[in-house]
Amino acid sequence: MLARQIERYAKWVVAIVVIMVLAVLSSIYVLSHERLRWPFQASYEVNAVFSSVDAVAPGLGEPVNVAGVRVGQISGASLQHGQGVLRLSIDPGKLPRLYANARAVLVPNTPLKDMQVDIVPGGAPAPVLRHGGTIPLAQTTVPIDSDDFLKALDTDTRTWFTGLVADLDQGTRGRTRDIAALLRALGPTTGQVHQIAHLLAARRGELARVVHNLGAITQATAVKDRELATLVDTSNATLGALASQDVALRASLARLPGTLSTARRTLGDATTFARALAPTLDALTPTARRSPRTLRDTRALIRGASGLPVDKVRPFIDAVLPLAADIGPASRAIAASTPPLIDATKVLDYFSNEIAYNPGGANQGYLYWLAWFSHNGASVFSTEDAHGAVARGLGLFSCSSLSQPGSPAQLMGLLFGVSPTACSHP
Repeated sequence: MLARQIERYAKWVVAIVVIMVLAVLSSIYVLSHERLRWPFQASYEVNAVFSSVDAVAPGLGEPVNVAGVRVGQISGASLQHGQGVLRLSIDPGKLPRLYANARAVLVPNTPLKDMQVDIVPGGAPAPVLRHGGTIPLAQTTVPIDSDDFLKALDTDTRTWFTGLVADLDQGTRGRTRDIAALLRALGPTTGQVHQIAHLLAARRGELARVVHNLGAITQATAVKDRELATLVDTSNATLGALASQDVALRASLARLPGTLSTARRTLGDATTFARALAPTLDALTPTARRSPRTLRDTRALIRGASGLPVDKVRPFIDAVLPLAADIGPASRAIAASTPPLIDATKVLDYFSNEIAYNPGGANQGYLYWLAWFSHNGASVFSTEDAHGAVARGLGLFSCSSLSQPGSPAQLMGLLFGVSPTACSHP
């Protein structure tokens, strides 16, 4: 009896078990995305003291980041001695340790002031911050709201700043496209300013080297005064010779800018030509390798073409030219007809593949059954009289089926006059 009950309700028990398994899996998936901390999940906690923890809502997954990478979340908040203390739960797999000189910054994550904590982990020689340790108030920073900023200003400055903000709002209203265009236009300028700042930073190092080298030169010239005097005399003679040729030198200098400009343009064009020449030569290498064989074949072609009837080429061209005007409309008509023809060909190809497909085994393809259908159709309409073809068929019934009440026997009796007792034995 118990086995029968189990067999009877087995499918319902299986369905209930499947639903329970799906419910458990769905619950695990939802809870894992709702920041549920599993019992065996490793973490360590540290505290951070802030002067204000406005808009912080622990338990909602507000992140703790290091260099933009999430390493934990804000798990709690409390008030101690009039200061806000946030409890930070850190994943040791992402941030193995914090140091006593670590810094914490409370910043808004979105314009709606969803807060997050950005941490600078610190480093040696400071000691490691243990589980439950605290980052003091001196090493934390909170965002300054606009009302706190205005409170710090005097009355005249606050009035002027408020008017500036109101005028700025009025001046920029409806000018979003212009502001966007301005910011896009400032993009290249910002890039150039970045390059200038980078060059100035590099120039600082170069200037230090120049000063050092100048000191070394000065120190070297101090012990080489005779050689320096000789150098000065020689330089004086050289400059005197140059001064005597000031007219020729002036003419040469006058021609120098044009010469340099021409040389710069020439070198620029030569650079472009050289860049294009290398891939061109690489592409021509196979052609150059085949050139001897091509020339030999061309010689044979020219010899064979010498026997062509060249005098009949001109009449052939004159006869073909009138047909050239019809090529354009014909090609456009063919191009317009090509897409429908391609679609029709695809349909015919699909139909042919479907008809000719034979899956094998006991299940035959359509061509097999099409032959049987043609044979059966010819058999059905094989009889005819003066009025044309007559459809015929064969119905098979057993005597037991005809003798049953409500069976096709009544219909057979009405249509063909067949009695259900025709099968009975005397």
